[in-house]
Amino acid sequence: MVISGAASAESLDILQPSNLSHEMVLEMEEGYGLLKSGFAMANISDEQMAFLTKEWYNSVLARIRINAFRIELAVGSYEDLLSSAAACIEAEAAVGNAVYMLPSLYNHDCDPNAHIVWIDNADAQLKALCDVEEDEELRICYIDASMDHDARQSFLLQGFGFKCNCLRCLSGD
Repeated sequence: MVISGAASAESLDILQPSNLSHEMVLEMEEGYGLLKSGFAMANISDEQMAFLTKEWYNSVLARIRINAFRIELAVGSYEDLLSSAAACIEAEAAVGNAVYMLPSLYNHDCDPNAHIVWIDNADAQLKALCDVEEDEELRICYIDASMDHDARQSFLLQGFGFKCNCLRCLSGD
């Protein structure tokens, strides 16, 4: 989209960047080299690729990595969304990943009050898991909420670059 002029090179800057491990940076640098050579072989001009620096590429991939949602198609009833979501994660029932700008701005909570449900055509729909007060922040769970405290903390730190300070984690649950 940036090459075609349909989007600016800064279009994903509003999304949270990810803290990357050294191994991940090396993997991204390898991907950058392949992409750059692929564009050169496709006769994409240097002017069209001026934005494509290693730093830009790594920054965009890091943002996509931390803000992408697994798309899981819901089947049957929505009565027990948390169990359904956990089952999808455990079975790795995702049909893909996508970055949705608005849902990417939802914060994490290990005891969420909302869940994103993917409809047949991969549209996102937010479902409340409990009564939500006016002006209450909508929070989703980025991970399998059934994990124990230490596993959740480790997974969130390694996968998303933050230590969770939600009420559930602060209580040690």
